[in-house]
This record gives sequence, structure tokens and C-alpha cells, in this order.
Amino acid sequence: MLTWISENAKWVIYIFIIGIVAGLLFMDMSALQTDNRPPVGVVNGEKLSNDLFDVRLRQIQSQQQGLSNEQAAQMREELFRSFVQQHLMQKVIADAKIIASVYEMSRDLRTDPPQGIDREPLFQTDGIFDVSKYEAWLSDPSTYDIPFMVEYEKMLKTGKIPEKQLRVFIGAGLQPSSLEAKYRALKRETKFELLSAQGEANEFDDIAISQSTIDSVFKAELDSFFVADDLAKVNYVAIPVEASPKDVEDIYEYAKLLTAQIKDGADFADIARNSSDDPGSATQGGELGDYGPRGRWVMEFDSAAFALDSGALSDPIRTQFGYHIIQSLGKRIEDEVEQVKARHILLSVVATAETIDSLEAILTEIKTEVDKKKSFEDAAKAKGLEAKLSTWFKKGGEIPELGHMPGLSSYAFFNPLRPKDDSKTSDVMQNQKWVAIFEKAASLPAGSRSMDFAKPRIEQNLKAKAKSGAIADYLKTNRDRLEEADKVKIDSATISFENFLPGLGYANPALYRALSSAQEGQWSGPYVSAQNAVMINVLSKTVPSEEAMNAAINNELSMLWQYGSFSAFGDYMRNLEAGAKVVNNLDLYYRE
Repeated sequence: MLTWISENAKWVIYIFIIGIVAGLLFMDMSALQTDNRPPVGVVNGEKLSNDLFDVRLRQIQSQQQGLSNEQAAQMREELFRSFVQQHLMQKVIADAKIIASVYEMSRDLRTDPPQGIDREPLFQTDGIFDVSKYEAWLSDPSTYDIPFMVEYEKMLKTGKIPEKQLRVFIGAGLQPSSLEAKYRALKRETKFELLSAQGEANEFDDIAISQSTIDSVFKAELDSFFVADDLAKVNYVAIPVEASPKDVEDIYEYAKLLTAQIKDGADFADIARNSSDDPGSATQGGELGDYGPRGRWVMEFDSAAFALDSGALSDPIRTQFGYHIIQSLGKRIEDEVEQVKARHILLSVVATAETIDSLEAILTEIKTEVDKKKSFEDAAKAKGLEAKLSTWFKKGGEIPELGHMPGLSSYAFFNPLRPKDDSKTSDVMQNQKWVAIFEKAASLPAGSRSMDFAKPRIEQNLKAKAKSGAIADYLKTNRDRLEEADKVKIDSATISFENFLPGLGYANPALYRALSSAQEGQWSGPYVSAQNAVMINVLSKTVPSEEAMNAAINNELSMLWQYGSFSAFGDYMRNLEAGAKVVNNLDLYYRE
């Protein structure tokens, strides 16, 4: 989850902040009213609170606006998982009788203040957080009568400090030795200057794998192919959501109408603010920044903008983004380069509601025919459409060709608490690119073994292994003429055991074996990885000095416990979560 916090998933940050600062304020579940609705989730037979989930969700939504359906569904799933983890952690803390003392709470308030408190004007001097003002505030007994502090103290006592103690307990057995630190430091600080010759994998043909070979691997390694999550397959018919010729013509006519209004005296900036589909420029009255040279925009737009005289208005111009009405705001020559300043109104060419309704009507007819006992494939074929079979996907997953489809998980993984639907197919579903209808094809419960599920993975691994072997044979055959070999790429690099080498990967056993066994000054190998094979020629090897080693060892000792403790707690929570019996009822209350 470390890399998932990105522009498309900012709610993770808010989940964390709210969970620490505000969410745990509601840990006193006895204060909540009795809720007769089915719970939003169940963990090991214990219900999660609908009211608390609603409160947290609203807190996050107040910070996030304009989320897509996919983002909103991911946000809810991530929040639900945080609830599960928090529930499991609180159970462990209660069972272990971990409590926070007054001293620990007081120390935490001083060493790890509440999130954002350093930005409060009350504690600032000349715009900088003033520790003395904060200390004085904490020393005032009346501070602890403030509702926020009353609730924050509850959070410290029941959540934050016990969690810190639990982390310490889990990491208490970690005792990194100086011998381990020396080994790791030597691996990191020893440098190799080398040439590597790796096979160009795309130059080697895939090797066919027989079904009998796949069967033998599946039988021999049965426990490696168990299904970790409930899985489903569906048949589906999907129609792309694209503008019809009539939609295109209507947008063009509307663009001409706006052009005529501007020529008749309407304010360009007002129309841009009210009608343009370009959010970046619409708020600026359509302006596209300062003067710029050719090549700044897509070709059609660029040509039209530079063809206009200052103040002139273009006819509607079609680009990949839609129709543009462009107005030149002036030209100039700077450093002998012609530049232009422009503004525009963008009208996106998209399918209208009428067009989408017509596509949904086609799929509704297929649904009707299937419910009348016609096969899904035949009903689709009668409409000139192809029924396809999806790959396996888990709840919350998606079909790669279609992307996230709101409602698919709820249909494919039926919740027994929902009213039963006797139809053989799903309702018509839609995302930004497709309208689709689905028919359940197969399911796999977690814990089962299935050749159908395992076959693609087994076949891919066997093909990769066979190709790596073929590359190794080629390198071995051409050992004396690697520089001239057609299917070989030679690179130079300076690396350690914990770096990346193309063809062998990053800090893995294959790289370690290669660097440990290579002979200096000659081509050694080939060394085989999961995807390729490599030969290396070590030009020089540099061992760190005693002083550098001592510094590296001290640093390793400090980092080993820190990272080890973090990793141990993460493993503990993942194992706790994996072993829990969790029922997710989000689909009862929220459409994906």
C-alpha cells in the first residue's frame, strides 16, 4: 500500500488522518443507537457499526470532491479494510490487557502532538509553531475540559498508545547481530564495475507447453495454486460508448451557434466559463496562458491558432478532444520565433443520453431473450454482437478490457442478504467507456484448487523458464563473440549486491550468485533468472575500507531493528487479517 497513495487515491491520507484524529473519537460504541439494519460488515462474528462507518465516510467525502465511481468504490473498500484492521487490533489490545498510563498520554501529547495542531494560530509566533505556547496550553488544567481534548484523550487511551505498545511487543524479539549487520553492509558497500550481456528476450520465440506438462506441475505443486479469495467468471456483451454521427453533428451545430453569438457581440470569456469542457481554461475565460511557439498544442489547433490575425475568431476546429472555437489574443516575434497567445472554448464530442439509451435498449433486449430461455451467446449474436468470457476476478476486481464497471462485483458475488433476482443476467451496467450486460459463468470459493485458474500462471512460468533456458544456451554458444551476436544486448554498470542489473533483477539470489561466482576479467555465466539469462564480465571489484565498513555496520544495526520492527508488525497485521472471517456488506448500501 506504500505506492497507492497518489493523485487518484488521496482519500487514503484522509482515512489515516481521520482514523487518528477524529475517527477513534467514536470508539465508545455504547453511545450509538441500536441499528436494526444488516451490519456493513462482520469480523469473526462481531458486527461493525453502520453509524460509525457512515460518520467516517462522510468525514472523508467532505475532504474529497468530484470522485469517479471507481475512486468512490476504492475509497469505501479501503475504509472498510481499515475498519477490519482496527477491529482486529482493538481485539488483540483488549485480550492482551494493554492500557495507556497518564504519564504515557502526557508524554505523547508533547512528543507527538495531534495532527495539524502546529498550524493553529494559537500556538504560533511570527508564523512558526511555538513549543512554549503549546506547553503552556497543555499545562492549563482547563485545556482538558475542551470537548476535542476529552475525545482525544479517549483516543490516546484506547487506540494510539496501545497500538504503539503492541508494535513494541511484536518487535521485542528482534535482536539484530553485528554479524548480520556486517554481512549486509559488505553486500551494500562492495562495488562491481562490469559489463553485462543479456539476451534480447523478444528475439526468442515462445516455446509451446503441452497440457500434460501443465497437469504434472499442477499435481506436483497443488498447494501452490489454492485460491486466496472468492473468484468469479462472467460471460459479457459490451458496446463502446461512442458519439453517434448525429451526436457529432449536433455538437458541431452548437459550436457554430456559439461562434455566431460571439461574432454578434456575446462575451467570449463568459461563454467559455459557462460552456467550455476544458476545466483548466474555462475558469480563466478560455485563456491558454502566455505567448508560446508552434508545437505547443495538437497539430490542428496549432495550425488554426497561428493562422488567425490578432482578435480574429476561428470557425469550429475538430481535434481529438472535440470542437474548439479559437480566438487569437495577439502574435509576436521573440528571438526570431513566432509566438501566439490564444483562448478557446472546447465542446467535447461525447455520446448523448439519447445515444446511450439506444445502446442500453439493445442490451435490454438481449436480457429479455435470455430470460425467455435463449442462450446468452445466441441472443448476443442475433444483435450482431459477440459474447465473451472474462478471466477470473475477485470481489472489487475488474475485467481488464472494460475497466471498473459499477455494479459488477455486487452481481458476480451475490450477497445472501440482498433480495434474490431470478433473472439469468445482470441489469445493464455502464461506465465512461462501455455499456455491458453480464451472465454468471463460474465461481471458485476461497481455499479451493482449480486447474482452470492455475493454468495461465503455470503456462506463463513454464514458457518464461523455457525461454530463459534458450537464451542461456544462446549466450553459451556465442560466449566468444557476444559483441557481434544478434540477440544480445551489452551494457556497462557499477553495482553492488543490492542494486539492479537488467536481466537478473534487483537484489535477488540470481544477482548474488552471479556477482559471487564471476571471474574478474572474463565473461562468466550464463546466469538464469525467471525471465532472462545474463553473462557478466567483472572489470573491477572495490571492497570498502575498514572505516567505511564500521560506519556502515553502525548504520545497519540501527536500521535493521527499525525496518525489522515495521516489517514484523506489518506481517502480524496481514496474517491477522488473512486469518479473520470477514463479511463485507458494502454492496447492500453503496452502489460501486
